[in-house]
Amino acid sequence: MGGYLVIVREKSDIDIREQADSPIHLTVDETIKGRMPGTPLKVRNDSSSIVAAYVLRVDVEPYGLNQMVILGSKGLAVGDARVQALPMPNYRGAAKTVVADDYVQFADGTSWGEDSIGKGKDVAAYLKGRSAALARMQEMLAGQDAADINRAFDVFSSSSFSEPNLLPAGRPPRYVDYYVRGYEEVINILRRMPRSTDLGRDLANRLEAAMKKTEQ
Repeated sequence: MGGYLVIVREKSDIDIREQADSPIHLTVDETIKGRMPGTPLKVRNDSSSIVAAYVLRVDVEPYGLNQMVILGSKGLAVGDARVQALPMPNYRGAAKTVVADDYVQFADGTSWGEDSIGKGKDVAAYLKGRSAALARMQEMLAGQDAADINRAFDVFSSSSFSEPNLLPAGRPPRYVDYYVRGYEEVINILRRMPRSTDLGRDLANRLEAAMKKTEQ
């Protein structure tokens, strides 16, 4: 990494800091601005690999924030783009907000980025927890018709988590077990299936019981 940095002025309330070697390209989608909360940010995969997750860094005084986005099991294919809501902190009197891609995780296990706020380890933990739950689910599904189950995971888009880059003086950091969050994603998808099935509910309950047993 370490490409030349360029500040690109968008017709919006943010600037996007692009890096010449970045595998993803960020732009503000002005066509749908105002129709979704936050800033509609278009993320395009310009790399030669499927993107599994990425971390965006938002720099604005006094604390800023970061957004960790874990994509569904299919990831973001080469050349594809998605539009997401970028939460914007409402700091009165703050200067222009600058957004940058800080870390990208590929489906093949490789990664890119400065990872300046150290979220790469959280991405890895989340994906590991999700993979463990999916593997256990497949074992439970052995010999059963899983068409509806597989369809539910195919259409799942993403999970995202936002945290401040800096904390006010005296406030301790909040601990989040992202391995557990990744595992729970599978359980929640099963329980939110559009056409709720006995099989989906049974799998969710069994996965939850297995997780609790492991924690004991």
